Amino acid sequence: MTALPGKRAVGPIDAGGIRLRLLEAGDLPTTLAWRNQDHTRRWFFTSQVIGSEQHRDWWERYRTLDDDFVFIIEDTVALNRPVGQVALYNIDWLAGRAEYGRLMIGDAAAQGRGLARAATAALVEHGFHTLGLREIYLEVLASNVAAIQVYSATGFVESARHGDRVFMRRRHPAERPPT
Repeated sequence: MTALPGKRAVGPIDAGGIRLRLLEAGDLPTTLAWRNQDHTRRWFFTSQVIGSEQHRDWWERYRTLDDDFVFIIEDTVALNRPVGQVALYNIDWLAGRAEYGRLMIGDAAAQGRGLARAATAALVEHGFHTLGLREIYLEVLASNVAAIQVYSATGFVESARHGDRVFMRRRHPAERPPT
């Protein structure tokens, strides 16, 4: 288990040729480079280029929050290196709810290999079975068809649409109403 000051111990998570481990200070240059790629940042709600000082300031706030967990996605089969990131955040521990997002496969050699899907599935299962969450929700741009396909394939269902945004959620299997 890995923990930062102010955060509970979480992970690492090994599943399906990937490993998810908590973001560390040494990862910041890499995650900033991934985030600032034109083809990546266009899918974020805040899509401007982020500077290194702004990223470092975010890190200083992030590392003390016990409701925000960013994971580095490592490919443990073909590339044997960090390839992206994903997060559970806005965690309401009492209600058992969290937001899923910040997903990106930043390493070009890793794109299109199913790692986003594997990371999503692994993190959602960890959220339900280890963190005790009952519902995980997300918000995605309606034009981000590839992401919506990943989310649908991992059990998320659309709950609403507002403007250019799609809202999806997934409930813990024990929480689902009978069909």
